[in-house]
Amino acid sequence: MLRNTLSETRRTQLLVLLVAAVFILVAAALAGLVAGSIAALTTTADSIDDQRALQATSGAVQALRKQMAATLRDNAYWDDAYAEVNADTRVDWIIENWASTSADYPLYDTAIVVDSRNVPVVAYRKGVPMEVPPNAFFDDFQALIDAARRVRMSDEVPVHFALSSAGTELVGAAAIQPFESDEALDPKGFYVLVFAKLITPAVLAEVSDSFAIAGLCLDLKPAEGRLAVALKGVSSKDVAFFTWPSMAPGTKSYEKVDGDLQTAGGILILFLCSIGVAGGITVRNLRNSEHAARHRALHDPLTGLLNRAGLLENVAAASDWARQSGKQVKLHFIDLDGFKAVNDAWGHAVGDALIVAVAHRLRDALPKGAFAARLGGDEFAVVTLEGLGAELVPSFGGRLQEALASLFEIDGRSIEIGCSVGVAVSGYGAVHTGELMRRADTALYRAKDLGRGITIDFDDSFDDDALEQAELESQLRATLLKGGISVMFQPLIDARSGAVTGVEALARWRREDGVAIPPDVFIPLAERAGMIDLLGMQVLTTSLNAAAAWPALSLGVNISPLQLKNPRFVEQVKEALEAADFDPHRLTVEVTEGVLISNPEQARRAIDGLKRIGVKVALDDFGSGYASIGSLRRFGFDRMKVDRSLVAALEVDQNAGAVLQATVALANALQIPVTAEGIETERQATVVRLSGCDELQGYLFSRPVNAGEVTALCCAEGSGRTRQGVADRK
Repeated sequence: MLRNTLSETRRTQLLVLLVAAVFILVAAALAGLVAGSIAALTTTADSIDDQRALQATSGAVQALRKQMAATLRDNAYWDDAYAEVNADTRVDWIIENWASTSADYPLYDTAIVVDSRNVPVVAYRKGVPMEVPPNAFFDDFQALIDAARRVRMSDEVPVHFALSSAGTELVGAAAIQPFESDEALDPKGFYVLVFAKLITPAVLAEVSDSFAIAGLCLDLKPAEGRLAVALKGVSSKDVAFFTWPSMAPGTKSYEKVDGDLQTAGGILILFLCSIGVAGGITVRNLRNSEHAARHRALHDPLTGLLNRAGLLENVAAASDWARQSGKQVKLHFIDLDGFKAVNDAWGHAVGDALIVAVAHRLRDALPKGAFAARLGGDEFAVVTLEGLGAELVPSFGGRLQEALASLFEIDGRSIEIGCSVGVAVSGYGAVHTGELMRRADTALYRAKDLGRGITIDFDDSFDDDALEQAELESQLRATLLKGGISVMFQPLIDARSGAVTGVEALARWRREDGVAIPPDVFIPLAERAGMIDLLGMQVLTTSLNAAAAWPALSLGVNISPLQLKNPRFVEQVKEALEAADFDPHRLTVEVTEGVLISNPEQARRAIDGLKRIGVKVALDDFGSGYASIGSLRRFGFDRMKVDRSLVAALEVDQNAGAVLQATVALANALQIPVTAEGIETERQATVVRLSGCDELQGYLFSRPVNAGEVTALCCAEGSGRTRQGVADRK
């Protein structure tokens, strides 16, 4: 009986031990399973974040390269650039368009152009000439040039990383060639444009913020324990590395709950739930981080509107929807009128606040389904989806102008601006996004050319006009290269004696087909095409050579405001005077009021330089603009020319005489002699004489004549027939 009892107890003990052992084994297995699950979850979360960071950094590198490639493509595959670098004025043009902008341009800080022999023509870094040859400053510079010459226009522009004397640089190169490829051109003869951007701490910080990569650094070699993406050179070797520490979100999440897990080590279910919660939080944070990075990549940080990349993506999506629904996509490009004056007057802080306020008004004006974007600076875009043929009254462009016409209150300042709008339409979303944006941009420029503050819809004829302007520009360039611009001269008459005291030189252009192009067409064309310096100096040289034969007459020559921006302008005038052996005191340079407003400091330096060499300066078209008394005193003009509109008004406006007299009185009070131009009747001549003008000009006395006729006038003066001789040429 006892043996049976002991056996039962022993069996119970063995059962208890067995159950305990099983429990311990199960608990150990569960603990091991839980521990393994925790380790796997931690490792997986860390790996997911590392892969995200690697993809984001690789994307950032590609974005930097694509941005540089797009900039090079826009600047190198350009008809104007190809023509200019193959012209004698290439250096000035390259400095003005590329080299000088390297001082503060966000996309590059180095601009280099090499010729067909790979000899640098211009090499600027941060707005000043480079002190070291490019091939000594950059590693593999020649290899990059060779790569640029090998690629075709349809190929990807070569952009790589390279070591330089300053550090690691993003460098790209593209052969300068016409936009339309021409098989007859030898690529070996192309000039090559090189842009470079130093990878500075500021660039790293921008990449880090934009792509959510904390602790991003630039290293020549990847450090142990840090993630890295190689920056490849032109020969595909590793130049440097973007490196950053792993954020290890899984590990950090585990560390946060480790204490709780140890405290609740016996509560296995709670432990597993805690891990699940931690894992869920980690995944959610990763997802949120990804969403935030994408939002930053597609939106403007100042206004919160879409940026250019976001606009492209959304226009493409809207076009797809329009194709399916039978709608049309309308793209509005908006440029603020008067924004630059706000920035210049009150600084960029007020300008930024104004941009934000404009963005708010755009949002408020958007109809259902529309979206807005900021393209940069003071340029915006709005996309609307409408039924085919739908016309809003007023148009949405007009509604935008009304929305922006009201005063803005910024930091106690009342600011008034306007806007110009260019509109392009894509029925059924059929127009490619890039072409749609080009059309809207073309329409916007047409709106600005027509006086701003209006809305213009794109028309196919705009492209025809552009081709016509391009042809006219080509003809003007050919004419200038052959010195084909002629000069006529209109006499200046002494108000008291009636004698000819001087002449004003007037440029004339007659094409080879005999068609005369008026100055108000070809002079603005020369200004837009960068040929105004060449045109102006041809007119000046021709005028000086002709007027050298008229020692008793003064010579007036009109100067474009753009010529005053040329730092060598005064030197060129001096060289022309010396070449013609012309007395500088006989020359008067005529400028308009606009130059006093657009860049007064630059104008003052040029005017002071002209005065130092003895050249007089006259203010042309006085009374038609906004020149203040302070400006007149500051610039010290030697003469004023009353605008012809004030003289013409004498025939139709009874108050015109008083206005003219007040205008001339202002000049006389400043002790500045006055010329009245545009005189066509004896009555006008009498009124301007009585108003105090000492010099007269107009068809009443003579139309513009050639140099031979001026010589005849000079001879007539000696015989006492001057006044009648001039009158005969009316």
